[in-house]
Amino acid sequence: MNKVKVLAVDDSKTMLAMLSAQLRGSNFEIVATASSGPEAVEKFKELRPQLVLLDVVMPEVTGVDTLESLLTFDSGACVVMVSSIGTEATVQECLKKGAKSFLQKPLQKENMLAHLKNVCQEAGVEI
Repeated sequence: MNKVKVLAVDDSKTMLAMLSAQLRGSNFEIVATASSGPEAVEKFKELRPQLVLLDVVMPEVTGVDTLESLLTFDSGACVVMVSSIGTEATVQECLKKGAKSFLQKPLQKENMLAHLKNVCQEAGVEI
């Protein structure tokens, strides 16, 4: 079974640990984490993950700005935004700027895995 390589980006170490735990034993493998936008872009360029889980609200550089940087580097990047701030305006802004999807925190494992699988299949990422 091929695992999808994931870069998880969140300024909360607790959230990164929860994501890692929820993806453990699935078709998804976190190959790196980042706690800021600039670090995420650097790790994306270095590792070329197949999927990026990107928090919307982060200090310094927002998730939306980071999304734009990732897509400037690789217009085909498969980025799923993750946030507890799931207002319709926020979701639409992220999708308009090129995110493949949006997940609302708190994340429930089975729903998240099914959602990520669908997003990857639609984006042509082999699972």
